[in-house]
Amino acid sequence: QDADILQWDSAIYFVEEEEGVMNVDVIRMGLMKETISVDYATEDASAKAGERYEAVSGTLTFEPGCVVKTVAIPLIDNDRWDTTLEFKIRLTNPQNCELGRYLYLSRVKVIDGDYFPSSTYAKEFDRYGVTDTAFQEAGISGLQLLWEYITLNLSSPGIKLKSAGVLLIDFLQNLYFLLTTYIVQYAADNVLGDAKPEELLIPGSKDQTLLFLAAAYLLPFVVLNVLDVWKAQQRIAEESRGNLQRSIFRKFLNFDEISRASVSSSELGLSIIQDADDIVSSGFMNVFELLKQLGKLLVSLYFIQAENPEALLPTIAVAVAIALFILLNYETSSQMREEVSERQARIIDVAQEGSAKIGLIGDYKVRPLMEERLTHRISDLNEASVPLSTTQVTNDYFPSWLSNLLVAGYLAYGGEAVIDGSIQIGTFLATVNIFKGISDTFKDIFTASLELSKATGPIVKITALLNKQTNLRAQKRINRRRRQVTKQERTPERLAELRRATGQRYGTDGIPIRLEGVGFAYPGAQTSIADATLSVGQGSLVAVCGPRRGGKSTLIKLLGQVVDPTQGEIFIPSYLRILHVGANPVVLDGSIWRNLTIGSINFWRDPEAETQRAMRICERLGFNSRFMTLLRDTRQQFLDGEDGEEHAWARTLSISDQMLVHLARALVYNPEILVMNRPTSQLPEAIADEVFFMLREFVDNRGIALPPESAAKRRPRTAFISFARMAGVLNSDVVWV
Repeated sequence: QDADILQWDSAIYFVEEEEGVMNVDVIRMGLMKETISVDYATEDASAKAGERYEAVSGTLTFEPGCVVKTVAIPLIDNDRWDTTLEFKIRLTNPQNCELGRYLYLSRVKVIDGDYFPSSTYAKEFDRYGVTDTAFQEAGISGLQLLWEYITLNLSSPGIKLKSAGVLLIDFLQNLYFLLTTYIVQYAADNVLGDAKPEELLIPGSKDQTLLFLAAAYLLPFVVLNVLDVWKAQQRIAEESRGNLQRSIFRKFLNFDEISRASVSSSELGLSIIQDADDIVSSGFMNVFELLKQLGKLLVSLYFIQAENPEALLPTIAVAVAIALFILLNYETSSQMREEVSERQARIIDVAQEGSAKIGLIGDYKVRPLMEERLTHRISDLNEASVPLSTTQVTNDYFPSWLSNLLVAGYLAYGGEAVIDGSIQIGTFLATVNIFKGISDTFKDIFTASLELSKATGPIVKITALLNKQTNLRAQKRINRRRRQVTKQERTPERLAELRRATGQRYGTDGIPIRLEGVGFAYPGAQTSIADATLSVGQGSLVAVCGPRRGGKSTLIKLLGQVVDPTQGEIFIPSYLRILHVGANPVVLDGSIWRNLTIGSINFWRDPEAETQRAMRICERLGFNSRFMTLLRDTRQQFLDGEDGEEHAWARTLSISDQMLVHLARALVYNPEILVMNRPTSQLPEAIADEVFFMLREFVDNRGIALPPESAAKRRPRTAFISFARMAGVLNSDVVWV
């Protein structure tokens, strides 16, 4: 009971990569009379040691009276763009002390300051902004952005090495094409022609020479087959696409409110599913195909120059004609594809709205109106799709026409050359084979070049998306300030003073929560809160009251760190975890256990006991027998890590049931600071009364369904609640109006 407690001073830390080092603190709570120690170590998460930070580990020893120790974690700064990645820091092996219930584990977010896909155009981005129209004003094309993305993707060590292997295999395939052409030429001109037997590869034997040529033709093909199987197993496209999709989603999760409001769910979905795939498949991976075909063209031109130079000029003329056609049609094709993509997104918008608001649509009898909207948008899509399809047919046939004309012309010209004896039959046949190969190569180069246009629109869109504003720097500033003030409040002298003044066992529990000159105004709106200066001790149930539209919800958001003050500051000790619970219930896809344990499961050390506690909370909240049976029946499956994505249980939930899941999740999480907006507004009175009683217990017992005898070792629980019923206000310790 008298053992001191060691834990990190924050549940999460923020650092920018260019800072070079992140200093994190381990704080001590207790009487501080003994020498104690603890081990610490970093752990990889999305950020990897050696790439984003340097792994550190060691032991911290606290002498009597020592309240804090600092761990320095070196960061690795580079010019490569990445989303905000994070790693973990963990405390283990406490000696002569205990670890905090939750903050033995914490996370460090590393904020990347580079532009996506690179900082090559940083000056232009700074001047014009990062939007579709800004790129046009700055003279930055989709192809330029695509090139920067390709460079970025190749900077990934795994992708770079595998890509080099693919290019080598493609080069060997082109050499094989040249080899087989020479084999055919040699067989026709020498073995089957007039060459003397002693001049053959195997002197004196045409049969053995033919067998040797057959082996030389076949064996490299076997090797290339094996290499192609290896190439297909490298998962370059899958890894590249997955990296980009994760980056889009991570970035979205860190958007500020303005950025988040500017991106619809359909746009986000299309960006992750379709745009990311187009950028990788039609952009990055397509470059390999383009380089392969260009290599094949070069070896073909080499053969023509060496064996039949008269045919070189028309071949180059066809190549120039195709290049000009690509230049003239590239931008048009790209714009057509982007228009089709935008109209597809509009159809998804209607479908999502219909799914999400089916109740309202049915109540107001507007199903025909929604169907009409969808029909109009389908018509718009069809109008954009037909010209694109027509253009694609023209694009497909143009290189084929030129290539076939080239082959037909050479058949007439080259045939006469064979007749008059100026070239040998083998050279003629090999050149026809080369021209046929060039015909296919021209078409493939043309197709691959136009295929790039499928990636230019998406890369412009994704570049704008991945450079939108986040709230990370604001969170870093607030987090650093909270940690700084907390450190000032936790000097040995101040902690002793707080113990005497508050009677708390731990002086740190006596540090008050303060609002100092807090003001807030939404962009373009009048001030919602002005110069709020308030203070309350930890371990209080605070009711937030006021007239309608009087700023209650805004104050709740400020306390819950959903929005940041536009003036003044809110001080809550940095080691206290804050949870904001909105007024509208949210039920996640997946099992009921996933819904109840999200967030809290990361800190569990005894899953068996924690799941039992979660079930007791649900039972007290009044979950019906069907849900309690479901919890019992699926608990072991959840503990075994076999919890599925089943969410049929949630389809028939009433609003009240959804609210109970919403509240149970918060009480299972057990934050030190619980901030709730109208938690009982959608509950019947009997259940609302039980919620009031449980909130009272949450504060008094420092958590729900936890042993009362260990309450003194837990941090005080403080609740800020905007009540919809007077009974909740009367149940409170403090009322803020």
